[in-house]
Formats: sequence, structure tokens, C-alpha cells
Amino acid sequence: MAKYDMTIIGGGSGGLTAARIATALGASVLLIDKEKLGGDCLNFGCVPSKSMIHVARIVQQAKESADLGLMPANLGVDMTKVSAYIQGVIGRVAEAEHIYTEGVTVKFGEVSFKSATELSLNGESISSRNTLIATGSRPGVPRVEGLEETGYLTNEGVFDLMQLPASLIVVGGGPIGVELGQAFERLGSKITIIQGPERIMPREDTEVSETVSSVLTSEGINIVTNARFVKASRNGDKKVVTAKQGDQLVTFEADEILLALGRQPNIGGLDLEAAGVKYDNKSIKVNEYLQTSVSNILAIGDVIGGYLFTHVAVYQAGVAVRNALVPFAKKKVDYRVVPWCTFTDPEAARVGLTPEEAEKQYKQVRIVKFPWADIDRAQAENETTGFIKLVLVGKKDEIVGAHMVGARAGEMLGEMALAMQHHLTLNDILATIHAYPTMNTGIQQAVFEAYLEGESLAGNRKFVRTVLSVRG
Repeated sequence: MAKYDMTIIGGGSGGLTAARIATALGASVLLIDKEKLGGDCLNFGCVPSKSMIHVARIVQQAKESADLGLMPANLGVDMTKVSAYIQGVIGRVAEAEHIYTEGVTVKFGEVSFKSATELSLNGESISSRNTLIATGSRPGVPRVEGLEETGYLTNEGVFDLMQLPASLIVVGGGPIGVELGQAFERLGSKITIIQGPERIMPREDTEVSETVSSVLTSEGINIVTNARFVKASRNGDKKVVTAKQGDQLVTFEADEILLALGRQPNIGGLDLEAAGVKYDNKSIKVNEYLQTSVSNILAIGDVIGGYLFTHVAVYQAGVAVRNALVPFAKKKVDYRVVPWCTFTDPEAARVGLTPEEAEKQYKQVRIVKFPWADIDRAQAENETTGFIKLVLVGKKDEIVGAHMVGARAGEMLGEMALAMQHHLTLNDILATIHAYPTMNTGIQQAVFEAYLEGESLAGNRKFVRTVLSVRG
């Protein structure tokens, strides 16, 4: 029987990172996936979606070129070539990830537990001192009348389209729905987004959601909220979605239906019961050390629910490997500062608490908002839509939340996350020289405005006046 210090089930970003760390620490590592490495993010999620968004943005820039004094261009879209470009990006990123499997034994096939320390892979028995489950998730598909017969797309098939659908109904107004909805609209599809809650992107600050919604609407996207998907059918060549909006049934027709309704954990076939691992239909249950109900079996990423982000899975991988291989010095996961970004255009980026969440946790809360249009680089590039909103608490104005809508806002999250992680003050950011003119100067400008409006300056003003009066 083959024996390993750690077996990792799932070759996505979290599993690959865990494999590389564990191998670097000297452990013998087996990495198992069903068919290929890279996981959902590489093959069906982050990488292909951002590649398509890039293409769609170029199309949009061509349409808007006349505003810059250029001759307007009317670009045609060849979905066969767009798909080839996307697959090329996936291939290049996959090639770069090979470094993560150096020194790692990689196998493919169906794997299941026989006990807490024994696995079965394609009929072969494997002994593993520790096992890390990183099997990820798949698109959630609701049990809706007529859906299977009508047919639909998810993120697992939408990037393989060889023909651009003339019209597309996107069911779900979360990050996946709004990103792909805007991209397909810019490529030339007529888009309707149907959202169950009262607004799109309901996890975001209300003003962030409203700003993105306004942009999408201005580009021609029809957004229907408070509408629950209840039925799918066909009308000739068209696909029909029926939604319940209040007491009314409303119908929408399009060439295709794209589901963007959340994720389901990939736990089928693992036979978790044989190992004694507790789970439900939403997630594998883990403690703050990422251990399951069986201490030598850990789990990370989408399969444990919570923050369904690649960067969180990568963070969890480091914590889980340490806890498995060095159990006498275990580390707890810390989700106090988790950044994320929705890659619409403009981007919606967030880290920390919303104003409403802060009000529930702190007595003294202050909100500072700075217009994106006041960033000189934004003016230079005609990217003026959006804002920076800082959530400050206490007398020292500690930053507990930052919410941004703007061009390349996601690139600006790093500074805010670092500041929040290390409890840096407004003065710390003000004292850091920012290169001009960059979008990132917007952070310094927003902090400067917060400083001018804060109690710290008021106290300094009294002191300076006293000094000046003595000198006078």
C-alpha cells in the first residue's frame, strides 16, 4: 500500500498551493483530481471570465472612441476566435502552475475514503497520515419546472460558445451574473438579469450595488429584481423564463438561459461517512483550525462554504498544511480582513465592514466618501464613475471597512487590506508617499479628506493656535 504524509483531494488553487507548501516542508504528498488540475477558477471561473471581460472591454472602448476624438469603430465579434483566445489564456496559466506540482505525486481518478487514514483511488488502496479535502464547488442548479427540458448554460459551458446568442437571460444578480451579463451585452447580446432579492450584488454596500446597477442599466441591460425563477419552457426557438414578482407571474424570452445562482460543494462519491467526517448539503463542517470532525482530515475552499474565493482558499491552504504537519503549533483562521472584487466595469471592490455592519459593532462610526472623478488619473483616462467609501471607528479613526467602485478598484484593495490587517491609522497612510498620477492616489486623497474632517485635526488646530498666540 502506498503511504503518504499528506493526500490532497482536489487540484484547484487551494489544493495546488497546499501541495507546494507541504512538499516544501518535506512531506511526501499525493495530489488527486478527477481529470485535470487547475480547478474551477482556472478552467471555468476566474481566468476565463476575466479573459472574456477583457475582450468585451476592448469592444466597449472602440464604441466610445469618438468621445476621445478618434474615428468610431464598429467591431464585429467572432465567438470562435474569442473562445480560442480564452482557451489560450487558460493554457498559459495552466503551464505556469506546473511549478506547484514539482516533487508532488499527481494521480487522476475517482477517490473515496475507506477510513480516516485509508483511501481508495481507482481501486488502489492508499494510506495517508493526513488528508486535505479541497474539491471545490459546482454551479447551483435550482429545481425549477421545465428547466432540464428547456436547457441552460452555467459558467462550466458558457465559455465554449461558438455563436454569440442574440439574447440572454441571466438568472442571478451576484458577481458571476453581473460580470458575465455586462460582458455579453458589450459583445452584442441583449441581456436581462433576473434577481430574487431587491437589488443586485446584495452582499455589497447599498450604494455600491446602486452604482453598478445604474451603469449596467445605462449600457442597455434590463435588470428585474424581486423576481423568483419558477419555470422554464420553450416558445419555438426561444427559451422562456417565468418568474414570480410579488403576486404576479412575468415571462421573458431569449435565445439562451445562463444560471448564476450560487454554488454547491463537490462531495459526491467521497464516502465521507466511512471516515466519520460530518457534512451537509451546503458544506463539510470544519473548526477554526480547518479540521473536520476527524482531526487528521482537514478541508479548505468552496467545499467548506463561507467565503467562496480563490484567494481565501489559497490562504486556508497555508493554515491547513501547517496545522496538519505541525499539530503542536496550530493556527486559527482569521477572516477579519477579507478583500473581494466584482469585475464589472467599473469594478466593485470591498474589504471589511459595511457602514450598517459597523454601526452594530461600534459606538462611534464615521463614513468618509471621496468621488472617483476627483482622482486626476481617472480624469485623464475618462474613467470617472464611482467613489471610495471608508468606514472609520473610534477616536483614532481605525479603518474597518473600505468600499470602492471605480476603474481598477480591485488593484487598490491591497493597500487597504494591509492597513486593516495591521491596524494602521490614517496618519500612517498619509505619511506614505503615493506615486502620482495613479489611481492609487485616490486612497491617499480619501484618507486626507478623512483627516481634515476628523477630531485629530481639530485638536491639532487648537494646539497650533495656542502656539501661534504665544509667539504673537
